[in-house]
Amino acid sequence: MKTNLLGIILVTYLFQGCAGARYSYLTELEKTTDGQVLNVNTGQTLELLAVGNGFPGYWGYYPWVISSSTNIASIDCKAARSIVPFREPGVLFGGMVCHLIAHKQGEAILYFGNRFNVNAEHYEVKVDVVVNENQ
Repeated sequence: MKTNLLGIILVTYLFQGCAGARYSYLTELEKTTDGQVLNVNTGQTLELLAVGNGFPGYWGYYPWVISSSTNIASIDCKAARSIVPFREPGVLFGGMVCHLIAHKQGEAILYFGNRFNVNAEHYEVKVDVVVNENQ
């Protein structure tokens, strides 16, 4: 019985080392007549993306996000680990967590795609961001 329990714990621990990504911004999107927009207030910090480094790796594709107007809304990505099982970034290998930081009132565009070539011409998803003044 102890062997089975130890085996289950070991397998559970190893599965936390799988590569993956969590697109946290999806829950914050608001539908408008023109599409979807992300509304934030100045000074607000919002998690956008969490990427777990793990097995088997990304093999040339690593999820990333950039901003078209860094003076309005910038992106801050830092190395991190999650203590929550099966949540990116993983416990075992860690990864990156990217946050949006709203600096001043205005509009920006977020481009999601491959870290190695994401720009305004090469992206997978484009999201409009509206930064409102604190009220």
